[in-house]
Amino acid sequence: MKVIDSIQDLYHWLGDGAPEPAAILGLDLTHRDAAFAAVSLAGSFFLGCKMNEALIVLAYRQGAPAIAETGVLPPTLPAFGRGLYTVDDLYAGLGADGSFWETTPDHDGYRWFMKGPGEPKALGLVEMLSARLHDTVQEREVVALLEGRKVVAIMGGHDFARELDPADAAKGKPDVYWQCVEIAKTLAEADFLIISGGGPGLMEAANLGALLAGADAAKVAGVKAILKNHKFGSAEWRATALAARKLILGGADPAGQQQSLGIPTWFYGHEPPNMFASHHAKMFYNSLREDGLVTWANSGILYFEGNGGTVQEIFQDASQNYYPIPGTARTPMIFYNTNGYWDRPCDTLSKPGDTPMDKRKPLLPLVKQLAAEKSFLDAILVTTDPAEAVAFIVAAAAKAAPTKADIKLHNL
Repeated sequence: MKVIDSIQDLYHWLGDGAPEPAAILGLDLTHRDAAFAAVSLAGSFFLGCKMNEALIVLAYRQGAPAIAETGVLPPTLPAFGRGLYTVDDLYAGLGADGSFWETTPDHDGYRWFMKGPGEPKALGLVEMLSARLHDTVQEREVVALLEGRKVVAIMGGHDFARELDPADAAKGKPDVYWQCVEIAKTLAEADFLIISGGGPGLMEAANLGALLAGADAAKVAGVKAILKNHKFGSAEWRATALAARKLILGGADPAGQQQSLGIPTWFYGHEPPNMFASHHAKMFYNSLREDGLVTWANSGILYFEGNGGTVQEIFQDASQNYYPIPGTARTPMIFYNTNGYWDRPCDTLSKPGDTPMDKRKPLLPLVKQLAAEKSFLDAILVTTDPAEAVAFIVAAAAKAAPTKADIKLHNL
């Protein structure tokens, strides 16, 4: 069904005699009821529109349901809002020093949905319906943004530091945050659109890399000098991100290769959306968000070290590759295996209370077993080399066969 979310498109549709039913989304139609008098509305829907009583009656009589905003979501986060969120949308009211997050729409969503970190509220029927309507509209906007694009998802831990610990640097350990930035920047410059979970840590690094597309080494160094190891969610964490964003963009909006997508969730609302994604599809329900992150990445997923959420995404991805749609290619899975993070021997597992806790995961043997059973070992790369990771993704994208994600993105 055609979706109409602008007054211009509405009048084109009406001018053509409303030749097919349409879903009219989030428009102010007050004082416009006369424009509908000469067309049939049968089978159409009015979703979250402002309507005069005369238009409501006309729609009802012609069998066109009108579903209004329920009024239970925060006013700053309507169920039928048009368009994806931007940093300015989610952080409206934030101070230049990163203060006053508690006054922002992002905080409104967190407090509406959650009692506190990891403790969701028990929602009633209308509240659940409203949250799902909101997330469904966001999902539709994501597909519109990604359709026809080469999409790479980059996954990794929310608690990963921006700066390498000096002691680790002295031991020659790699600066994984900035390796992630480098990979995302290179892919964005090759016209891949980067998506992430939209939060801090390595998700932030992925969106930062895209925002730095086209930037020279001096600008990258300037940004690196600004981003310090402040605790994510603190005023200092936000303020330094704002300063880095200003250095990159000046007063402009992200454009072209700088655009990327974050898909955060208010279920993890204590993990704030990063300030480097050009668009955020912030959702209430994490289940829809996780499914989208995996199923929209038609050009591959790169897994940096992470925790339970990253492991969940890996096995969702492996499951999709295990059960392919006939005629489609498997989605590339790239494991960034710093310090053997993903192939820890199973006989060396940590014990509760270990200090420090070794978080390496014995995951690759199981993934490779699944891949052997269903013949997608060639879709898997294990590496610690940014150039090799990029080359693998570029080579896979050059092949003609579409992936399962292309079906969801309407690319076939």
